[in-house]
Amino acid sequence: MVADKYTPQEIESKWYEYWIENKLFHSEPDAREPYTIVIPPPNVTGMLHMGHMLNNTLQDVLMRRARQQGKNACWVPGTDHASIATEAKVVAKLKAEGIDKASLSREEFLAHAWEWKEKHGGIILQQLRKLGASCDWDRTCFTMDEPRTQSVIKVFCDLYEKGKIYRGVRMVNWDPSAKTALSDEEVIYKESQGKLYYLRYQVEGSDRYLVVATTRPETILGDTAVCLNPNDERYADIPEGARVIVPLVGRSVPIIRDEYVDIEFGTGALKVTPAHDVNDYMLGEKYNLETIDIFNDDGTINDKVGMYVGVDRFDCRKQIEKDLQEAGLMEKVEQYTNNVGYSERTGVAIEPKLSMQWFMSMAEIAEPATKAVLEDAIKFIPAKYKNTYRHWMENIKDWCISRQLWWGQRIPAYYLPKGGYVIAETAEQALEKAREKAQDPTLQLSDLRQDEDVLDTWFSSWLWPISVFDGIRNPENEDIKYYYPTSDLITVQILSSSG
Repeated sequence: MVADKYTPQEIESKWYEYWIENKLFHSEPDAREPYTIVIPPPNVTGMLHMGHMLNNTLQDVLMRRARQQGKNACWVPGTDHASIATEAKVVAKLKAEGIDKASLSREEFLAHAWEWKEKHGGIILQQLRKLGASCDWDRTCFTMDEPRTQSVIKVFCDLYEKGKIYRGVRMVNWDPSAKTALSDEEVIYKESQGKLYYLRYQVEGSDRYLVVATTRPETILGDTAVCLNPNDERYADIPEGARVIVPLVGRSVPIIRDEYVDIEFGTGALKVTPAHDVNDYMLGEKYNLETIDIFNDDGTINDKVGMYVGVDRFDCRKQIEKDLQEAGLMEKVEQYTNNVGYSERTGVAIEPKLSMQWFMSMAEIAEPATKAVLEDAIKFIPAKYKNTYRHWMENIKDWCISRQLWWGQRIPAYYLPKGGYVIAETAEQALEKAREKAQDPTLQLSDLRQDEDVLDTWFSSWLWPISVFDGIRNPENEDIKYYYPTSDLITVQILSSSG
C-alpha cells in the first residue's frame, strides 16, 4: 500500500488558518510569566531573504518553546517604513509613469507613497505567514501608523525640552542620489581602485611649488589652506605667514602648520577643504578658515567658484585631471587603492558635506546602555560582541536625525515669520507657543512654516519595543507593564562568501 503524498500547500495552509482563527498565537496579560519578542521590523520595501528566514525561525523556535513551558508568549510582528528606500522606490515608480517628484506637492507625493505601501508593504508579513510564523497578528504594527507616529513626535518634543536634541550646521554624510543626509551606519565602505593625484601649489611670490597628494582633485575648488607638519624638515625654510596659490582656481590661501598631518603620507603636505572632509572641517574650525561648499545637492558643481558649473563631480574629476596636466600643475598620477564610503540605500558614493541638520546628543544617553552590557544585565551571544559594542558606544558621535525626504515623521519644528522656531506635538500647540514667543496674539497658523525634513527611520525603530505596547503615549497601560522589557532580541547578519 502506497501512502498518500504529502502536499504542503494543502496541509500547511489548512492548519495555519486553524491556528489563526482560534487565536492560538494571540496573547493578553494574565497571571502567567510573560515571554516577549518583538520582530526587529524589516523594511516595508523588501522581501524575505536568508537572514530574515534564519532570524525569524530562531524567534519562532523560542516562542513555541516558551508556550510549551507554560509561559504567556507574545511575538509582535511589524514593518519599518524605511524612509530613504521607500521614497526611492516611489520616485522610480513615478518616473516610469512620466511623473517628476518635483512637480508634485508634498501631499500629492505622500498619497502615491501610501498607495505604494498598501500595495507592496504587506509582502514580508504574508511571507512570514507562509513560513508558519507563530506571531500575534492582532498586534501587527507599522512604524508610521498613528500610534507609532504620535509616539515618535512625543519623544522628539520631550528630548528637545530636555536639551538632548539641537539644530546646527555640522559635517554629515550626504547622498547625492537621494539628496539627503545619512547616518554613519548607512555608509558602507568598500575597497575601490582610484588614483592619487600629485598637484602643484605655487608658493606665493616665489618659483617654489608645494606638491600635494589627493584622491579627489575636484575638491581643489573648495581649498582654503594647505597644512604642513611643523616637525617636517622638508618645509622648515618656508616662512610663517606664507601662502600658496590653489592650482587652476588661482585662490591665495594660507599655509598652516599642525601635527595632524602625517609626514609619511604622500608629500607631507595636505590640502584643506573644510566643507568636504571631516578632518579638514576640524582644522578649519581650529584655524578659522573659510568654508566653501562647492557641490549642489545632486553632486554637481555649484556656481560659488565659477568653474565647471553644473558638471557632475566624477565628470569634473576627469576634466580637472586633464586641465591640470595641460596647465603643467600635475606632478604625477599613481594608481591607488582606498576605502570609499557608499550609500547603503542608493549605492552611490557619499559626499562629506556641511549641512544644517537636527542632531541628538548621544554621550549621556549612551552611558546607561553601555553600563547595562558591561555589567551583564544585557548579554550578547556570542559574548565576543560585548567588546565590539563597548568600543562603538564609547566612541559614539551625535546622531544626525533629520532626513531631506517627505516619507516619514515630519519634524515638529515650526518657524516664526520673524525668525526663531518652536517645537510642539501639534500645530495647535505650536501656534500657542509661537504667539507667546513672538508676543503676538494675532499670529495665525498660516504664518508658521513647519520644517520640511522628516526624522531618520531609526528614530521610530529605536522606540519599537516600547511603542508597540503604546508605552510612550500611555506609559501605565496594562500591556507595557506586563510585556516590557522584552525577553530576547535576535538579529542575524548574513555575510557573502567574499565578506
